[in-house]
Amino acid sequence: METNDKVFRFTIRLVLAILIVYILIIGKSFLTPLAWAIVIGLASIQFIEKIKQKSKMPVALIILSYLLLIVAVIFLTFYFFYVELSHIIADLPAINDKISASLHSISLSLKGSGIHVPDHIDKQVINDLVDKNSGTIFGFVSSFGESIEHLVLGAFYLFFILFYGDLVPQFFESKLKSEKKREVLKENTSKAIGIIKSYVIGLLILALITAVFVFIILLILGVDYALFFAVLLGVLSLIPFIGNPIGLIIIGLFTLLTKDSLVTPILAVGLIWVTNVIHENVIRPVLMGDRLQINAFVVFMSVIVGGLIWGVSGMILFIPLAGIIKVALMYSEETSHYAILLGEKPKKEKRKRSKKGI
Repeated sequence: METNDKVFRFTIRLVLAILIVYILIIGKSFLTPLAWAIVIGLASIQFIEKIKQKSKMPVALIILSYLLLIVAVIFLTFYFFYVELSHIIADLPAINDKISASLHSISLSLKGSGIHVPDHIDKQVINDLVDKNSGTIFGFVSSFGESIEHLVLGAFYLFFILFYGDLVPQFFESKLKSEKKREVLKENTSKAIGIIKSYVIGLLILALITAVFVFIILLILGVDYALFFAVLLGVLSLIPFIGNPIGLIIIGLFTLLTKDSLVTPILAVGLIWVTNVIHENVIRPVLMGDRLQINAFVVFMSVIVGGLIWGVSGMILFIPLAGIIKVALMYSEETSHYAILLGEKPKKEKRKRSKKGI
């Protein structure tokens, strides 16, 4: 009888998990901007509260000004990528000439060994390829956010979350009669807000530092469109595990195609890789610490599952979501043991050897 009860519970939980995933997929257009609004809202609550205390402006005006600033930054970022990509695509014929010159040089050096390689590239093939895939390129850039409709919808969500956010803790406090449970709920809520805030702010600062370092490296090496690739790698660094390798491949291929020697692409990729290693092992722990308190495997799975469900947005949003889920699991005694699977391995305490006196 007990075995049947366990099987039944497991089946219910499995069906519930499948149902949640299904809702996340079919409700992507509605839930993605809502999730962004919740994450940004939780990270901004304390900042908005400080502005409220120091300013005599109406709360609605403070929140509206904050929203306009966020929307302006996002639009400027999209516009920057659009303009820079337009210039790069316009310069592709010149890039094609450099590729043909490099292939011609390689062809001459290998011809004596009996190895034949093409000594030029048909420009029409390149132009046709660009015409067919230019829409895909711009679509990839736009996938870093969502459509304009999603952006506007997310702004409305964020306004209401910041304006009516005080009602949520009041609701739970009125529901819980025990003072002890209220304190536990308040502590866990504060912990969840702290996780989101530290993660979001740390991630943004890390992306800015990455962009600055990459820009300096590419500028010194004389790589074209240094600012574009620096900002691109900064944005890609928001995606753990996947973002930086993609950025390195893009920069490496571009420098390989536009420079006459292999020294520049090797130096560019090598220096940026060293910078990323320093970021991940020195700067990231200082900025973000272990506030998420989830292991690397959970982070990796969050990126993969989030990407399959919500695309680029899911790759970023599912990581803090995993941290919040861990806090929620720890709240109840019935589920606290599941939180162990999401957390880091406990640090082994060094055993102090007792010293015997002489």
